[in-house]
Amino acid sequence: MHRHIASEVESAQQDRTPFQRGAAVRIVLVGPMGAGKSTVGSVLADHLGLARFDSDQLFVRVHGPIPDYFQAHGEPAFRAAEEELVGEVLSHHEPFVLSLGGGSVLSAQTRSRLGRGCRVVNLVVDEHTALDRLDGGVGRPVLAGDPVRNWLRILREREGLYREISHDTIDTSGLSTEQVAHAIIERMS
Repeated sequence: MHRHIASEVESAQQDRTPFQRGAAVRIVLVGPMGAGKSTVGSVLADHLGLARFDSDQLFVRVHGPIPDYFQAHGEPAFRAAEEELVGEVLSHHEPFVLSLGGGSVLSAQTRSRLGRGCRVVNLVVDEHTALDRLDGGVGRPVLAGDPVRNWLRILREREGLYREISHDTIDTSGLSTEQVAHAIIERMS
């Protein structure tokens, strides 16, 4: 395990009071780029008093900027490193909120791990809202060229996987981050 990630997981969990409604919960947010996973994850963790993790942010801390890593090592190496980091977070059984990168679900091992003790919420969004949130796809190598067409293609490739592993689906189009977080909490009650 990366020492940095292990110590971050332990530190974040010590700084929070676990969510008290029912059994310990590990909430994982999945969905396409621009669905709001990172921002909703932060607000949700604050409301529930849980540790919060974001797989893209963890990746950047360990490996540097994602576009640079992608360009230097290619997508297969990126996906393998991403799978390892996600596995490290999921190996801890304390309650938390984890926002996954949109492509994390491509890993069969990650999907299997999510099936063990996680409450998975699929955040969906329409392509126009997503691309507005993503500043038109700037800095997203997989959206280069034709951002709308590429976003829709990627969604088609992954949406079945999001549905397969999710307990709930929430459309974030037209909703504030607070509204999405409250919807998740209501559905867990």
